[in-house]
Amino acid sequence: MIAELALQDLEPGSLARLFGAGHAAVLVRCPEIITELWRELLENPAEQMPWEAPLVDIARNYYGSGDITASLGDLFYFQPGRHGYIARKMALSHDRDADHVTARPAYFVQGGQHYSTGQAILDQCWSIGWRLMTAMAPQGNPPADFQVVVQRLKYQESVEDFDRLDALARNSLGRWGRAGCALDERRWEAAGPLSGRGLSDLYGMLAHVPVIRRMVAAINRGLLRRDRSRTIAPGQRMIEGAHVDYRYFSALCGQRDHMLTQIFVDGQWIDLPIDRNMLAVFPGSMAMRDYGVPHVLHRVLHVGKDGAEASGNPRTDNVTLLIGSA
Repeated sequence: MIAELALQDLEPGSLARLFGAGHAAVLVRCPEIITELWRELLENPAEQMPWEAPLVDIARNYYGSGDITASLGDLFYFQPGRHGYIARKMALSHDRDADHVTARPAYFVQGGQHYSTGQAILDQCWSIGWRLMTAMAPQGNPPADFQVVVQRLKYQESVEDFDRLDALARNSLGRWGRAGCALDERRWEAAGPLSGRGLSDLYGMLAHVPVIRRMVAAINRGLLRRDRSRTIAPGQRMIEGAHVDYRYFSALCGQRDHMLTQIFVDGQWIDLPIDRNMLAVFPGSMAMRDYGVPHVLHRVLHVGKDGAEASGNPRTDNVTLLIGSA
């Protein structure tokens, strides 16, 4: 179900073989590389992270897109049960002729100054992304042009802070925008056959019609009881709903005290180990499209833990570092 692989065993086609054999995720052990990435990308005091920055700096560093997965730079995205993070995202490209790695965005605004990520760490991110990408492609079918994505995602320690940030984001919208958010919340609750595109929109609208909303809610509750992908354990709170990443792969590491990523395998949710010793790799929809590798449904939860203590560093607590390819 979840395989393990040492970094030195990461070779062309090795991930493709493991995923083709039925493994939903692969843990690649590389603590030395993760330590270096973590130090340069998250502990470098010269770089101001967006969750430490004034809102105007986040706005100056935002390179948005209608598709949230394609947005770059700094952003915060809070929609109850759907998304809940503050992030810094970069896309790396490699010029084969010049043998040079470049990043978008090229720099980040920090007050009256600019910060650019060091070339050595950009090269390191590209190197590990390239190794994972060649391992994802079936042997004998080398990958075509692609970009390596580097994302730093910050989650909150308490559900109360998630709620406050949700409220802040919602308050910035107009009346119809807030109405749309309320419709989306109901639409994302749709289960079973109602969860598909179109029917979920209809359910979201009907769930707000006074005369029939109780009836449609009762129907959906019945479907929820039979939909294993919607189960959630006591003490857990949905932060990012079940979804498939639109990329070839996602490789996660991080420092987490209250956050949990799960993958959906054989009708049940499985906890995905995420720490600073290994990269947890799973395929996205582009791998399914180009290589026939089954993509993986996953979600992110907040977990209440009695006696759990954070490291005491708000800069790095509950932070995930993601390396991917698209």
